[in-house]
Amino acid sequence: MITMNDLHLSSDDRSSIQSHLDEFAKRLTSIIILVVILTIVWSISIDEILHYVLLQLDPCSESCINIFSPDEWAGTRWLSASLLGLFTAAPFAMVQAYTFARPGLLPSERRAFVSWMVIMWALALCSLVFTVIKFLPWLYAYGHSFNDETGLVGRYDAAEMLQISISIAWAIILVLAAMSVVVIAGMSKLLWSGNAGWWRLRIHGFMLMLLWLVIPDGLPGLLFTLTFFASGLVEIAGYRAFRASIPIGHGLMDLLDIEGGRFRVLYVDCSCHGTAPRVSPLKGMGYVSYESVCRSSEQQDMLLDTVKRFGADKLVFSGCVIESLPVDYIDSLRFLGCKTESLDLAHLSVVRTDGSMIDCELAMACIHGPWSEESVNKRCTDILSKSNCETVYFGDNIPFGLNLQANEAWITNPSLSLIATIEELGIEMNRLSN
Repeated sequence: MITMNDLHLSSDDRSSIQSHLDEFAKRLTSIIILVVILTIVWSISIDEILHYVLLQLDPCSESCINIFSPDEWAGTRWLSASLLGLFTAAPFAMVQAYTFARPGLLPSERRAFVSWMVIMWALALCSLVFTVIKFLPWLYAYGHSFNDETGLVGRYDAAEMLQISISIAWAIILVLAAMSVVVIAGMSKLLWSGNAGWWRLRIHGFMLMLLWLVIPDGLPGLLFTLTFFASGLVEIAGYRAFRASIPIGHGLMDLLDIEGGRFRVLYVDCSCHGTAPRVSPLKGMGYVSYESVCRSSEQQDMLLDTVKRFGADKLVFSGCVIESLPVDYIDSLRFLGCKTESLDLAHLSVVRTDGSMIDCELAMACIHGPWSEESVNKRCTDILSKSNCETVYFGDNIPFGLNLQANEAWITNPSLSLIATIEELGIEMNRLSN
């Protein structure tokens, strides 16, 4: 469900929350069923797998691992089988997660989400192998060496060793997942200092919640240590991203108005299927090019993504008029704090037959805010002084059937000061209306 105060994409619909919950439940159920089936499959060979793992973890020259609690060992066997089932079901779960989340994600967010899932699955596999083959054997051997120094004889519970190993391996995977989120979000220009608090709250929150769930109750020291190191590693991985300035792209520059306010203006060069001519944007404006924003939901989402990622405060469309864009889309831009304006070049290109671009150039030169009125006047007079224009027509809207001659031009809704400045050039100003 969407409201007028939300950011919504072209793929959003008016479905109720219950319908989304039903879809989520169906997808989650399919994943659980697959995990259960794979758990049963893995349970057939889990004893051989655990035997190999325990041989790797055994710190003694002669085996010193025993089973002190058969019921606890049985529970550990099924836990290990279910974790392997969950790991092997991960590709299917990733497809389901992406399919469910895709309609609500912007294009850059979709790419980042897919990249994170694929990279995280590969990292999980590598970290699991490294943890079992290298890290945990070294850790248990190091701990066992203290027994040799004190003359104690080590006897270790197989179930407890596996539980601790699972907790440590799970903690490593969670930390890698959190670190990879920060790195990928930073590289995708989704994370910067302006929204770092939002990212920190969710990344640390989910990571620590899942860490605390898997750490055994009887190991408070491990809980504290993992919490401290996990949070620290995430902060180290995101040190630059958390402190980065607002991303820059598509030639966007920070522009100052007369009051010192900072603005970013993006010129949307929409050709409207070849009906709108191309004019050069003003200095400092960003630039993006599309075929037809008003008719393509995909291009609308791409533009919305650009506005959100790079903090555009104002969009200037070349051909598309604002009224041709969906109302929900304008609401989304307004939600992001972005204003919209159109040069209406598709209409201006048909008001004359001599091929002159002076009307389109004047439309670009008349853009006001964050530029001052004086700069607007100067740009327009520079264009007119280099032309042979003798008459400039103006009005609130382009009159139907307007046909300009070679020595005539049109300006939409000029300011009084611009009218006076043009008249000082000796050019006649005539108001037209429908």
